[in-house]
Amino acid sequence: MLHLMKSEFIKLRTLRSTLTATIVLIIFPVAVTVLSAMFAKNPNETMVIKVLVNTGMVSLLLCGVLGVFAIAQEYSQGTIRITFAATPLRMKVFIAKALVISLWIVASVAVLEGVGLIGANYALHSRGFDFGVMYHATPGIDSAWQVLFAFGAVCILFALVGFALGALLRSSPGAIATLILVPLLVEGIVTGLLIAAFDIDISRKTPFTAAIRAVQVEPDAARWGLVGYFSLWCLVITVIAALLMKRRDA
Repeated sequence: MLHLMKSEFIKLRTLRSTLTATIVLIIFPVAVTVLSAMFAKNPNETMVIKVLVNTGMVSLLLCGVLGVFAIAQEYSQGTIRITFAATPLRMKVFIAKALVISLWIVASVAVLEGVGLIGANYALHSRGFDFGVMYHATPGIDSAWQVLFAFGAVCILFALVGFALGALLRSSPGAIATLILVPLLVEGIVTGLLIAAFDIDISRKTPFTAAIRAVQVEPDAARWGLVGYFSLWCLVITVIAALLMKRRDA
């Protein structure tokens, strides 16, 4: 398995699209967070984390895009046949790819959060603000650590959803379009139609909405319950993708 993971890591690392998406994933929220700390008129203890996770919504989608790249590129280029020929156990290939993209996201998000918080903390102290960006929990607000860990967990889940979509659709454009349109457009349309037709409001039960609610500084429900709910949806689509990958022709 370690040899297979090393091979998959080399494939992922050598893709220019992977490196580009990773750089944007890190730089965009870090830049916005540090600039906010430098120029905000009345910063407070929770401002930095709020800006980091709110601008990190772009990073969430890019994590999903990286998940797509981890497998769909091989299908589009036809190299997946070589991979399956070298490792006939397709489930082993699927697991190795999923583990590699998960570890890649863990490292990327760790850099994002670390650099963003250190940079923002330095900017605030240089302006004379002596409070730290890692605030403690207060009534109605979880600690900064919980927000950051939840953000990291949701990033990994987004990557796995993208990975599963890439395996299901076998097309990078199709998988990326689905990944972007479902949370940004489809969920809202379906919710609106159900409210208009049947007076049923599922806005708080849609999976991607739950994921976004889970990373807010002041969530409107149990944070880890929301993460767990999104995890179940992620598990379902990943299992379906794994089973179809095992049965379908390459």
